[in-house]
Amino acid sequence: MFASTLGVGLIFGFQPPLIALVLSRSGASSFAIGSVTAVSLIAVIALGPVYPRIIGRLGLKGCIVFGVSTAAAILLCMGIWRTITAWLGLRFLSGCVLGLAWIGSEVWMNVASGAASRGMVMGIYGAVFSTGVVLGPLLLELTGTSGWKPFVCGAVCLSLTLVPLAMLREAKPEIHAARSTGSLIRCVRFAPLVMGAALVAGLVESADLALLPLFGLHSGLSDRGSLTLLAVFMAGNVVLQLPIGLLADRFGRRRLLGCCALLSVLGPLLLPWCISAPVLLGPLLFVWGGTLYAFYSQGIALLGEEFPASELAAANTAFVIVYCAGGVVGPSLGGLAMDLWPGFGLPVLLSAAPLVLIAGLARGALGAKPSSRRRTP
Repeated sequence: MFASTLGVGLIFGFQPPLIALVLSRSGASSFAIGSVTAVSLIAVIALGPVYPRIIGRLGLKGCIVFGVSTAAAILLCMGIWRTITAWLGLRFLSGCVLGLAWIGSEVWMNVASGAASRGMVMGIYGAVFSTGVVLGPLLLELTGTSGWKPFVCGAVCLSLTLVPLAMLREAKPEIHAARSTGSLIRCVRFAPLVMGAALVAGLVESADLALLPLFGLHSGLSDRGSLTLLAVFMAGNVVLQLPIGLLADRFGRRRLLGCCALLSVLGPLLLPWCISAPVLLGPLLFVWGGTLYAFYSQGIALLGEEFPASELAAANTAFVIVYCAGGVVGPSLGGLAMDLWPGFGLPVLLSAAPLVLIAGLARGALGAKPSSRRRTP
């Protein structure tokens, strides 16, 4: 189960920089590159309400196997048709099947873990997923970005993550679809701060994955150096996730979320001045990456505080859809910012997004009233 999570993370970390560097060499604009990257998340948003129905028909294991194996085949097809139009279509299909594996994995882990161990299991899940995202750029460093090699190696590695899944027995929970799209909207309205964390996380994470290597190239770094930026950024996520979770349990998730948001405001603003100083650039990317990815993990934890167990399935679906919506906007806005303000447009955008979350946290703290958690929306 965790192996398939590693595979989904791998493709999330491998495809965006591959797309950015291949299309950049062909003369595509930053906006076009961001759009090709973002279209896979549009697919997840479009199919989000029907994923529970599909899982109920195919089963959790079947959904994961189908999603990962189909994504590997699509990656091979991207090596055949290398036009922007073809990649838009292939990335949409890839998003559809990877979204199915993503949701299926989270449902399976929630079913397999009891209430007492769910936090630990989901923490491991986040670390494994992030490890896959880190390995994506590192794999791309080994394969390069030219010819068939990156596409074939990526597809093979993705397929191999299904091998351990063959040893697991199928989990057969009772899957209920959301009653309507309106129920998902009510979840968003009920917990706007939590959903705001998902939106900011999706926006900034996707923009970083797609455009941070491109920012490095525009700043004078080599292909290898540009991919290393992303690897260090993601390493911070893997290493710092557990300490951040422990601090959140001790001092409160909202308080820690505010600290992480503040560091995520400062990180991108310092990036242009540290890009030529490796001794400063490495620690900056490491800390920024770790604090930024806390938005998703702490947001998922806050869902457990805000919603009763009977509403968590709909709430988690809404959270993922909002996260993906941010992912759709992020690469396109980031690419446009780079085109309009070279050198500073992307850092300013990445800094402004978590600043909005800080404002929401401050407003919530000032207007907080004593009330019980787990109200039903």
